[in-house]
Amino acid sequence: MASVQSPYFAPRRLGHVNLWVDDIPSSERFYSDVCGLRVEFTEPDLMASFLGTGHTPHDLGMIQKTNGVDRYGKDGLLQLPGAIGLHAGLNHLAWELENEAVLVAAYKRLKDDGVATDITVDHQVAHSVYMFDPDGNYNEFYCDTVRDWRTVLSGPMELITSHWDPMGAEGFTEGRYETDPILHTTPEAPLQPRRITHAVLETPRLDEMTRFYTEVGGLRVVDRQEGVVYLGAHLPQYEHHLVLVAAAQPAYHHAGFELADDAALEHAISRLPEAGVAIDRRVDLPWKRSIFVSDPDGLRSEWYVKRPGHRALASRGDLPLAEAV
Repeated sequence: MASVQSPYFAPRRLGHVNLWVDDIPSSERFYSDVCGLRVEFTEPDLMASFLGTGHTPHDLGMIQKTNGVDRYGKDGLLQLPGAIGLHAGLNHLAWELENEAVLVAAYKRLKDDGVATDITVDHQVAHSVYMFDPDGNYNEFYCDTVRDWRTVLSGPMELITSHWDPMGAEGFTEGRYETDPILHTTPEAPLQPRRITHAVLETPRLDEMTRFYTEVGGLRVVDRQEGVVYLGAHLPQYEHHLVLVAAAQPAYHHAGFELADDAALEHAISRLPEAGVAIDRRVDLPWKRSIFVSDPDGLRSEWYVKRPGHRALASRGDLPLAEAV
C-alpha cells in the first residue's frame, strides 16, 4: 500500500452493514418482525432487501447468496459475480462521506497512488467506490446523491445499480444526507433500535487492518486496549464505528445496534421468548448492557444500551473479547 500524508477518505459514520443470506424472506422477517427494522425497499431481480430506522436508506442490507450464478444490475453491469457470495456472512461495510467532491478526490488519489479499488457504481441515491481491506472484507465508500431518498426508493424496485465513472463526475460539494430524518421501527417487534452504530471484525492482522482503516478509510483510533482497536468516524454523536479484535482467523463477528434506554432492553428481553427467539448472550458491564441474538443464518447482532462506566476489557471476566467490546 502506498504511503500517504493524509487519509484518502473521511467518513461521517458507518452508514450500513450488508449481509449475504441464505433465504431473503426468512432473514427479512427476522430483522423486521423481531429486530424492528422497517423494510424500506427491495430489489426482487437482485434478490435483495434493505431495512432501516430512517437515518439513511438502510441500516442493514441483505442479498441472497449467489450460489455460483452471476447477477446483473442495470445496463448489463455485472454487479454480483457468481464467484462471490457463496456463504452467508458479511457482504460489505458502508461508509458515508460528506459529498461527491470528497469521494471523487479520494478516488483520484487512490488511482494516482496505485491503490487497488474494485468497482464504482451509481445506486441512484448514492455514488460508491468499493474496495477490500487486508483481510478481504469488502468496503463501500459512498456519498448520498438524493436528500429525500424516500421519493426515489420505496417498495419493490426495478434494478437500480449501474456503472459510475468518478473521473467524469460532477463533484457536487453540498451534503445530500438527511439532517433531520423521520425515524420509525416495526411497532410490534420485540427490539426497537435507534440506529446501527458499529461493526466488529476479528483479525489476525490487527496492525495492518488498523493502518488500512486509518490511512485509507480515514477513521481515527479512539481507544486501544490489549488485542482491540476502536475506530471512529467524524460524527460526534457516535462513540465508535468499527472495532478490530485480535483473533487467529479473520471473521465478521457482529453489528451493534443502539437501543434508547434500559426499558427498551428489558422490553426486548421479555418479548423475545414470545417470538421464539433465543438470547445467545446477556452482557452486563460497567460500560454497556446488551443482548446478542442470531439470525436464521447464525449471523449475530448486538442490541445495547451505553453505560457511563470506564471500558476496561481486562475486567470482563470470562466473557469473549469480541462480545465485551
